[in-house]
Amino acid sequence: MSAVQSLDALESLELVGSGQWGLVTTSQADQAGVSKMQLSRLAERGTLQRVRHGIYALPSADTGPLLGLRAAWLATGSRPSGQQPLAVVSGESAAAVHGLGDLLPSKYEFSTAVRRQTTQADTRYRKRDLPDEDVTWVNGLPVTTVARTLRDLAAGGTDLDHLAVAVRDAVSMSDPVSVGLARALAPTPARSGSANTSAVLGAALKASGYQPPPELLELLLLSTLPDTKPLAMQRDDEASDAAGRPNKDAEDGAPDDSTGSGPIQEVPGDEAG
Repeated sequence: MSAVQSLDALESLELVGSGQWGLVTTSQADQAGVSKMQLSRLAERGTLQRVRHGIYALPSADTGPLLGLRAAWLATGSRPSGQQPLAVVSGESAAAVHGLGDLLPSKYEFSTAVRRQTTQADTRYRKRDLPDEDVTWVNGLPVTTVARTLRDLAAGGTDLDHLAVAVRDAVSMSDPVSVGLARALAPTPARSGSANTSAVLGAALKASGYQPPPELLELLLLSTLPDTKPLAMQRDDEASDAAGRPNKDAEDGAPDDSTGSGPIQEVPGDEAG
């Protein structure tokens, strides 16, 4: 491949990878008119970096700590421009994206609405339907929210020391005050057959030695009550009506890890699409 051909191929690839962290799949390259042979030659010359089977990093790629996760996510067939992502980053992988704790994920973990299987030893799929409020986008990646990620870590048996650091990081973020995070930390009754993740998270918060700001503590209280008025308004109501408070909200945020009997979506290789 001549220098001119290499430059043309690289320009075509950069157009594709510009919206996905400077990464490109072999099928995307083929659609852009760049063959696998051309990709291999560009990689041999050091122009491209082969991140994993079927995924290449361009010279413009962000080669930070999330490079491998992003490549694995693209390999699922998901795309940043997709309206409905096929896979949502979850568990320890989500914690890494949010910067929670010091966990080192042994596998790239994704949640999918359908059962999926893969031959890749470094990838794990979990079938479950995540509600929209449990998913957020972080720099082009669909990721479980901080609150949902904490619940997943607690329900998944993360040891208390690591969980405490993750909880401390969550509540000490620049904008930690959110109802979602408060609900994750608030005590809730455990459902039959499931761990009381809120109690585990509460223990982790205590073990972390971190004192949440007053605003978060107020939300922790409000999140246990159906009436979500500010505390001052609640005190006024109590003064005029001593009938007592409503029952606590029985919400339980334990992950819905449904196994189901639906069809399994096979992912034979490292790149789907």
